Amino acid sequence: MEVLTLTEQYYICAANRAGKLSGMTSYGPAGAVAAGIMDLALSGMIKISRTHAETTEENPQLPEYLSLLYQDIKKARSGNLKKVMETYVMALTDKKYRAYLNALLAELERKGAAHREKISGFFGEKTQVAIDATVRARLMERLCAAFDGERPADEIEEDVMLLALFLKKTGVLKGRVDAETYRKIAVKLREGRKLPKNKAAFELIDYVEEIWLLLMTAAT
Repeated sequence: MEVLTLTEQYYICAANRAGKLSGMTSYGPAGAVAAGIMDLALSGMIKISRTHAETTEENPQLPEYLSLLYQDIKKARSGNLKKVMETYVMALTDKKYRAYLNALLAELERKGAAHREKISGFFGEKTQVAIDATVRARLMERLCAAFDGERPADEIEEDVMLLALFLKKTGVLKGRVDAETYRKIAVKLREGRKLPKNKAAFELIDYVEEIWLLLMTAAT
């Protein structure tokens, strides 16, 4: 299987089998869009300063869902990330988010992490893109193993650390692991935040969380 981005790993772990994010999670669709922003920042496609971003290339080669997000950031006035996220998760229509989600699911399907299946409902048969349970289990096993035992935080890979942090921040992690594993992960995340090698990544997620909070405050 091809390497999965943070967004793809997050969505696989956070979505239900039918490939949908639960409305009961703390941030819902905002988590998937925020993960896309993180992927763009970590790959150097955008530079974030507080809640604004500057694109670094004209037309970079990106998966379609990240390309959609990249172009919207590029078009936004002063790269205002809060405004960009609002158009995805708080607009009167979910058209933009659905385009992003469909492109993300298509990429997961292409990579073998999701598949199409037919289901029967009240209005007849329909097709949905389902998350591969084996891929999800593999990601969660890797994540839990990385935080288990006496392994120091500085030996945990950045992508695993960020996936755990995203799942924790969006309220998903508690529903995916037992209480003791959750405690171990929380402790290692606190240790990881203090490490120089994680400084840039943790600052980025702080910026993204600030945008989440602004959105959630505006919605209440």
